[in-house]
Amino acid sequence: MKTVTVDDFKRIRLPDVKPRQKYAYENLGNGRISLTELEEKDVPLVKARKVNGRWMGAEVKLDRQAIVSSIREDRESR
Repeated sequence: MKTVTVDDFKRIRLPDVKPRQKYAYENLGNGRISLTELEEKDVPLVKARKVNGRWMGAEVKLDRQAIVSSIREDRESR
């Protein structure tokens, strides 16, 4: 079993993780803590532009309802 030490700023260095990885923290009681790695969604970046009065993306038509539902989904997942 490996051991780690908490520093004065409440930080722990875990040898098997990469920088900027995100984890969900759960206190299980009895001195046990669970860390679960969170999956990052690949979000495509599309440069929007206005064509004939409508917002368009490169080869993608931007749908207002899809954007609103995506924003709501993202906010609820936090």
